[in-house]
Amino acid sequence: MSDSMSMADLMAQYETNNDLRKGDVLEGTILSVNAEEVIVNINYSSDGVLPKEEITGGSTDGFEVDQKISVFVLKSDNGDGNVLLSQKKADQILVWDEFEKLFNNKRTFKVKVKEVVSGGLVADYKGARVFIPASQVALSYVDDLKPYLHQTLEVALIDYKKEDQKVVASRKVIEQEAQERTKADRLSRISVDDRISGKIVRVANYGAFVDLGGVDGLIHISQMSNKRIKHPSEVVAEGDLVDVIVLEVNREKERISLKLADIKESPWETVDLHYQVDDIVTGQVTRIMNFGAFVEIEDGLEGLIHISELSEQHVSKVQEVVNVGDTIDVMILQIDSENQKMALSLKAAKEAELLDFEPYEEEEQSTTLSDLFGDKLKNLKF
Repeated sequence: MSDSMSMADLMAQYETNNDLRKGDVLEGTILSVNAEEVIVNINYSSDGVLPKEEITGGSTDGFEVDQKISVFVLKSDNGDGNVLLSQKKADQILVWDEFEKLFNNKRTFKVKVKEVVSGGLVADYKGARVFIPASQVALSYVDDLKPYLHQTLEVALIDYKKEDQKVVASRKVIEQEAQERTKADRLSRISVDDRISGKIVRVANYGAFVDLGGVDGLIHISQMSNKRIKHPSEVVAEGDLVDVIVLEVNREKERISLKLADIKESPWETVDLHYQVDDIVTGQVTRIMNFGAFVEIEDGLEGLIHISELSEQHVSKVQEVVNVGDTIDVMILQIDSENQKMALSLKAAKEAELLDFEPYEEEEQSTTLSDLFGDKLKNLKF
């Protein structure tokens, strides 16, 4: 006898359980495995036999010698002097304790889908019936659940009641958590001025949402074109691949503001270099409002003629003077490059044109007969 093993240890090693009854749930140690059965040491005078029919899953695959296993006693003598065991029945009893631990610790587990029923999937976990509602199968609602039949799915427990033998699980919550982790990671790596490629996933009246690889950003309608557009669909469509520039990142609110990367330099950025107050420029009327008319001076550069600047005469309706599509000359009254606003005047431009002709009118009025006929008047005799 070795010094490290006492007589008490040796006796404990060979101690057996002589009070074995049908219905007991025991923990045993696997002695051998073959295709038809598993032999288990259950600390009894005879070994236990676990036929494959009584194994959860119906196969001896995956069992190993010296592995610990919980078993249920079906018979204390199977007719050959051995104890008949069942893993399936043991699991059916112990699984409810396991469900409690899974629920409290928020741990996931794997189930095998057995049926497609009205409203969801029925799966098996150690002999227990697990229901997965259709709304909990995936992030997006799945109309056809048949492809999930016989699949092994990782799920999380969202409800269980031992007394009703009720278990409800979700695959969706696992996908949501994974999505949130991906989103947080992606958001942490995006910075202002980054140029990123993405896909348009939704177009709204005020802009378009872009998938940047796990997190969405918004291109506001004002950041899509230098020209004024009525709807984002004039520039982008769902499914388009676009390059964007990051304008702002709010990690707390998980918001990213973007602009299309291929927008040309706005003419407002250099407007003060090319235009001055009192300049007369040519433009086209693009919009009529109750308070005035908008005139496009060049692509992306637009100004407003207030109704009071349309004419010297009283104007009750803008269309009395101009209409959409008219090409007109206007005078620049004010330039606000920071707010991208320009005040224009049609009447001031016309007044300036009249002033340009005044010198010629005065010259015509001061012309004499002598100027017209010259020396010919000298030869006339009265």
